[in-house]
Order: sequence, then structure tokens, then C-alpha cells
Amino acid sequence: MTTLSVSRGRRWPHVLAGILFFAGAALCNCFLTSVYPQWVVVAAAAVCSAVWAASGLAASPHPGARTAGLVAALALMACYAFWLYLAVAFFPLLAWTVPTWLWTAIGAATLLAAATMLRRVSPLQAPFALPLGMLIAGLLSGWVREEWLVRCDDFLALTTPAEIVVASRPDFASCHPGEVRPAGRFPRTIWQAPEGDRVVFTTQGGAVPGGIDGAICEAELGGEARPHCVGPPINKSQGLTALPERDVLLALQWGLLTPTGSRGAAVYELSRDRPLRILAQHWFDQPLGDGFYEPRNRIFYLFSDDVDAVYPVQLPDFTPLAKIPIPFAAGEIHYDMQRGEGVACGDHIGTAIRGEPFALRFLADGSGSLVERVSMTWGCDWDPESRMVYSTVPNLGLLDRIDYDTGVVNHRWWVGFGMRSVEYDRPRRRVYFTNFLRGEVVAFDEPSGREVGRWFVGRFSRWARLTPDRSALLATGNLGIVRIPLAD
Repeated sequence: MTTLSVSRGRRWPHVLAGILFFAGAALCNCFLTSVYPQWVVVAAAAVCSAVWAASGLAASPHPGARTAGLVAALALMACYAFWLYLAVAFFPLLAWTVPTWLWTAIGAATLLAAATMLRRVSPLQAPFALPLGMLIAGLLSGWVREEWLVRCDDFLALTTPAEIVVASRPDFASCHPGEVRPAGRFPRTIWQAPEGDRVVFTTQGGAVPGGIDGAICEAELGGEARPHCVGPPINKSQGLTALPERDVLLALQWGLLTPTGSRGAAVYELSRDRPLRILAQHWFDQPLGDGFYEPRNRIFYLFSDDVDAVYPVQLPDFTPLAKIPIPFAAGEIHYDMQRGEGVACGDHIGTAIRGEPFALRFLADGSGSLVERVSMTWGCDWDPESRMVYSTVPNLGLLDRIDYDTGVVNHRWWVGFGMRSVEYDRPRRRVYFTNFLRGEVVAFDEPSGREVGRWFVGRFSRWARLTPDRSALLATGNLGIVRIPLAD
């Protein structure tokens, strides 16, 4: 009985360590919930925990068990390497979202894990998966939480020359340091009127009293009037396309309850003149977020957020055509209707697109280096004159310059994790891109390969474009629409 009691007494710290490892692994893998159901997170944590337990066999005197233990140790190193990558990638982007109490808890768990590794006498053994998981889960949960909040410190951090020209909330002037408020709805993408003094923009978020109260809005740049909005303030609206042969804007909103009872999308036909109004509305059962229009065949090609197909419709009647099964969804689209070609950003480092006939060609589609295989982008732009595409790779912190016609990456720069929307400025030979989570717009000089400007514009900066006269940039974020004057 005494021997059994001692054995159990020595065993329980290891059992507790296994429970803590499983908890840490589940927290490390929480990012999977953005794509998969929660049971996948639990299953991934169970696999990593089994590998962790089996790695102890590396010290076994039996050759077969020792070999199995060494293989498990290598697999465990792979788990830790990936988790460290997640922590290193998300930390500079989301550290601002982590509260002080969580930093304290992460620090305590790290010290405990370090003590365990140094084999100090302790009744509690903690693996490094625990503080790593606490950090990763804290960063990602902060992202989800902060999308619904706006910090007055961010408004107070805006510095000249950047200025808010359309505010997401009318009460920023009363902000105090440290104050946090509901974000309300804020801008995502913009269509700029040719005269340059008015914009139409799409939105996301929840409505708050006095804030943006619709899915698609119009506003005078720098005006004091509240934006005039149409469409229900639900989920997100995204794509904006101007039809050249009609004085109409097409806007897409998804996550709506359709007449058939599905969570689908609506395409609005909007007036381009003042005041903004809905002229017609077309329902779809698919969550369509963005698209491009080809005037030669009068087809509007729509990308689904389900990443399963392109859904073309024939205008002006919006007659559905046969869907085109392609596992691709666009995060950003630049289409030249005069040339009949453009780029759509998504998947690896983007695609070349045509509308007559329809064609979607992946650029550097993984047939080359490992870097290209693991790249993922949501932002790119192209220069039709030089036939070059500029694509950010936020998960690897890269900016790629790609030959449009061959798909070959001919130059690659390190620009930092989290870059998203891209705008190429050919006269200045600059590439502008947003850091989505840090809320910054970066100016990158192509000839020198150096950053030449950085401006804070508000968190979740989804979009940046040059004004029609190319004298300034307009960028969106949770503070609203920010204008950045540019010097030659």
C-alpha cells in the first residue's frame, strides 16, 4: 500500500501537466474556429497531447519505444514551431488588445513553465504550451472583441497630416484618454465620385445611436453632416462597382436573411447622384461579397464567401447564369473595364482575371517555392502599363512584385506581418498598403525598397485608394475615413 501511495503521489504532477498541456494546445489551436467547428480544435489538441505524452518514450531502454519517442519528439517540436510562429506573427499586430491582468497571468505561467524545465522541486509541472496558448488565445480573442469597440486613445493618436474626413461616430470630439466606446458601424470600401468631394462607402459592425445607421452610405468629404445611409445595418457590405453605360452603382451585402430563408446576399442598384437611394434589389442564396463587371458581355461576376464558385449574372435583368466552380474568393478586386482584365486578391498571391471570356488564372499558384505554397493574400494591385502585380502576403510579411502575364515573382520585399489592401502609385513609384490590425497605412518606395511613410488611420484599416487627382490617399478604419495628403 505504501509503494502504491508513493507511486500515485509521484504520478499526479505528470497527470496534471498533461491536462495543462491539453488546455494549452487547445488555446494555441483556437485560430481554427475561424474556419472549422470547435470539435476540430479539441481533436487537434488531443493529437498534440498524445504526441507530447509519447515523446517521453525517447528515454526508454527499449529500442522500438525509444524510436517511437524520438519520432513523437520531432512531431512535438513541429507543434511548438507552429505555435511560436502564430505568437510571433500576431504579437506585434494585436498586443494592444491584451489586458494587463492577462499579461500578468501569462507571465506567471511562463515562470512556472521555466521552473518545470529547470527541474526545480515543484508539485506543479507546467508545459510551455500553456503560456503560449494563453498568449495566442488572448491575442485572437482581443481581435474579436476590439472589432466592436473604438478607443479614444486611437482618435487622440491621429496626427497631422492625416485627418478624419468622415467620422464613424459624431462624438469623437468629447473623447478622453483611456475611454473605450462601442465602435458602431464603420467604413470598409469606398467609391469616389469623379468630382472628388463625395464618397459612397460600404460598412460593417453594429449600429449605435447617432452613428452610421445603414449598410451603404454617402458623405461629403470633410463635411459636418451625418452620412446618409441605405440598406439594413446588418453584417457586412463590401463590393462597389460603377456601371459605365448606366448611372448606377452596384453594391453587395451578405449575411442577410433572404426571402427563401437562407443567410445569403443582396445586390443593390444605387443611384450615383445625390441623394443616395436604392433603385432595385436582387436576392441571392449565396453569401456573395464582391465582384467585377465586364461591359463587353454585360455580365457581373460574383464571388462567394463560401469559396466554392463564381456566380455570373446577366445584366440588366440579373438573370442567373451557370455558376463556375472555382475554390476562390476575392478579398480585393482591381478590374480595368477598358482593357477587359485585372486582378483579384485571394488564395496564394492573387489571380489574373478576365471577363470576356471568363478566365481566372492563379499567379505563382504553388508550383514553385515553398514560400509561394504557404502564401496567402487579401490585397493586391497592378500596373497595366508595366504589367506588374503588387501583392502583400500578410502571413509571411512579404510584398511580392509579380509579372502579370507569366505569374512569376520577380522581386520580394519584407514589409511586416498583417499588410492588407494595396494601391500602386505609378508616377511616384510607390506602393501603399494598410496594416489591418495595427491600423496604419504604409508608403513603400519601389526603387529603393524602403518604407518612406507611415500613418495611423484607425484600427481594422480595410482599404486605401488614391483620390482621383492623386494628391491624397483615402483610408478606412474604425475611426472612419481618413485623408492623407501626399507630396510629390
